[in-house]
Amino acid sequence: MSKLFIQVNESNVPQGHPAFEYNLKECFPEHDFDSGPPSGWLEFERTPEPKLNVYEKFDDTKGSENCDAFETHNGLTYELVDGKIKDTWHVIPMTDEEKTKKQEQAKVDYGGPESWTFNEETCEWDPPIAYPSDGKPYVWNDSTSSWDLVEGE
Repeated sequence: MSKLFIQVNESNVPQGHPAFEYNLKECFPEHDFDSGPPSGWLEFERTPEPKLNVYEKFDDTKGSENCDAFETHNGLTYELVDGKIKDTWHVIPMTDEEKTKKQEQAKVDYGGPESWTFNEETCEWDPPIAYPSDGKPYVWNDSTSSWDLVEGE
């Protein structure tokens, strides 16, 4: 995989979006990339977007203060770490009010059968009997309070 680089200003603040090394080599054909990137450029390292826990969110106060590349995703900044610019994801817990709103919406959107109970820790409906773990497809039967095997699957 080709390395990524990003242009930085005199204070090492990222400018724009990362570029592939092969693109920079076309722009700077005389530069020796074995000695590092051209002046005004730093290596860039992607960090995968984290999977949020049920009551976490991206910090929407972060994401545009140090680069013009964040029009669409708050909670992501580019930061200088150990001589490289890296994706930095900012995750914060939801407030109690946000948790309550999410729970209320989940109850409306995904209301479980009468016999199921809402689990506030997972923000999901739990059946009175766990889903079978044999890998076969089942559907809940509220009248018998059991999982019925889906035939023909």
